[in-house]
Amino acid sequence: MPYKKNSFKPTLDYRSTILSGYKQQIAIQNKLLVSIKSSVPDRLAGHILSCAFSDQKVSMYTDSAIWLSQLRFYHQTILNTLLSSKLGSFQSLDIKIIPKKIQPETKDNKTYPSMDNVTFILDAAEQQPDNLLKNALLNLAKTFQKKSKNSDN
Repeated sequence: MPYKKNSFKPTLDYRSTILSGYKQQIAIQNKLLVSIKSSVPDRLAGHILSCAFSDQKVSMYTDSAIWLSQLRFYHQTILNTLLSSKLGSFQSLDIKIIPKKIQPETKDNKTYPSMDNVTFILDAAEQQPDNLLKNALLNLAKTFQKKSKNSDN
């Protein structure tokens, strides 16, 4: 069987210049973010989540459409601040939304046996001559009792 070359390259195998380039780009983005936040009122600055740039375009991200519409009033002010920051020559600014992740409600939709049926399982367990089956039925009944008490709350 021929040897199959692995195309995955671990991070430590890259030359340090690649990682330092990424680190430098992140530092510039953080400086841009600080200068953008300083150019708008504090109530809006808290809703600016991040920014990124490519070529002559800066993308700024906020958390909802309400704040996006408020930030558009400061579009020219932010762009002027970016031009005076001397971190690059930027021609355009886009404001985008990163919506918050909504966690679905986890609800226990399982139906458990009624207390009458649990009592029936307990009675059946007591009448079993086989200890293994008896213990299994007792554990089952105890589990149903716990689950039905938790689902009632």
